[in-house]
Amino acid sequence: MAPSTLYKYTTDTTAQIILSSGRLRWSSPSLFNDLAEFKRMPRFSPTVAEAHGLLPRVLVDAVQGKGSLDFARLAPQVKLLVTMIEMLIKSGQPESRVCEMLAQQNPDADHKIEEALRDHFESLGSNQARVLCLTSKFDNEVMWGTYAGNHSGVVFGFTHIPELSTPLTEARQVSYSEQPPVVGSGLDFLLYGDNPELRARTLQAVCYTKKAAWSYEQEWRVLTWCPEESDRAFADYLFYSNELESVTFGARSSAQLIEHITTIMREKYPHAARHKMESINGELRRVSLP
Repeated sequence: MAPSTLYKYTTDTTAQIILSSGRLRWSSPSLFNDLAEFKRMPRFSPTVAEAHGLLPRVLVDAVQGKGSLDFARLAPQVKLLVTMIEMLIKSGQPESRVCEMLAQQNPDADHKIEEALRDHFESLGSNQARVLCLTSKFDNEVMWGTYAGNHSGVVFGFTHIPELSTPLTEARQVSYSEQPPVVGSGLDFLLYGDNPELRARTLQAVCYTKKAAWSYEQEWRVLTWCPEESDRAFADYLFYSNELESVTFGARSSAQLIEHITTIMREKYPHAARHKMESINGELRRVSLP
C-alpha cells in the first residue's frame, strides 16, 4: 500500500505552471533520465536452459507419485509428456531410460525468451505509456538538488481521495537491483507455461524495477497506457484540488516565488499546508509556514 502522501519535486517555474493549471505531467519512459527504463527484461532462476535438464526427472517422479505437481495447471505439451511417460513406465522401461529419452538441451532458451519479451514491449511502444513519478520523501537532499532547481524549487505533497478513486491508489513502489529481477522458476515456466500470474510479475519487473544506482529516489509510480496519445511523449492531466496536501518550498526559494505561490494557494488550494526547508547546522529540516 502506498504512503498516505507522495511527493513531487519540481523547479520553481514548473511549480507555478502546475498550480495555475491544476495539471500534472505524465511522461513516456522515453523522456526519463534512466536510459534503461522499460528495457531491462526479467529472468528465471533456475534458468529455462537449466530447467530443460531437470524436467524429465521431475515428471517421472510425479508420475511415480514422488512429486507434487499441479496436474490441472500443466501446459498442454507437458500433459502429453506425462501421458507418454505413463505409457513408457507401464511398458517396463526403467525410469533412468525414460529420463534419457526425454532429455533435451536448449542453451539459447533464455535468450530467445528475453528477445520475445523485448519485442513485445517494443511493440507496445513506450510513447503509449504514461507514468507519474513520485517519491515517499520530502527531505531527500539529492532530489532537492537534482529535480528542484538546487533547492530553489518546490516539493508538492499529493494524497489519495478514496471516494474519488484518484490515481495514487494505483501507485506501486519501484524496486532496485543491480541484476535483472527474477520473476519465477524456469522449471515452473516449462511446466505451466505462460499464465496471468507470470505476466503480472513480468509487467511489474519491467515497469517498476530500476538499477541500484537509482535507489536514492525511493520512487513510487502510477502507470497507464494511452494508445491514442502515441504521437507524443507526455500528457498533462488534471488533478483534484483536494489531492494537493502540501507545498514545501526549497531552502533557496525566493521570497517572490513564495509570495506568488501562496497567492495561488489561497485562491485554489486553501486547505493545503505550506512548509519551507531550512538548513540548520548543516541539517535539512522542514518548518511550517503560517
